[in-house]
This record gives sequence, structure tokens and C-alpha cells, in this order.
Amino acid sequence: MLIRVHCKDKSRGFVEDYYLDDLIDRGIVVAFFRPCSNEWVDIEEKPIRNKASIEHKVPERRKGTRILPSLH
Repeated sequence: MLIRVHCKDKSRGFVEDYYLDDLIDRGIVVAFFRPCSNEWVDIEEKPIRNKASIEHKVPERRKGTRILPSLH
């Protein structure tokens, strides 16, 4: 899917959605249009999801091998 972007060099255009994170990380894109909320997102003003917030640690719920009751 193509995403509308504003770049640091004042140019505007469209990029594939899978390139957006990399372009933001490299400082090339400074704003992008979020169609689901019909708004422009300014990278410097509004925090966005990043990999660190998505890859949070979840405590392990399995404490070891569990023995299931026999069905006989």
C-alpha cells in the first residue's frame, strides 16, 4: 500500500508501507498520512509505535512440564 509522506528535504511523495519504518529511522521522512484516522502524523511532534514498544517482554506463564490427567 502506498503511504503519502513529507520528507526532510521538503519534498512530498508516496512510499510503499513496508519502507516507511526504515525511512523514518534514517530521518528521511518527517511526516506521513495515516488514512485510518484521516490525519498527518508529524514524527517529531507525535510519538508513533516503534519496534521497541511492540516487542515488549511477556512473563513466561508455563512453569514447566504439566502432566495431563488420564482419559481412561
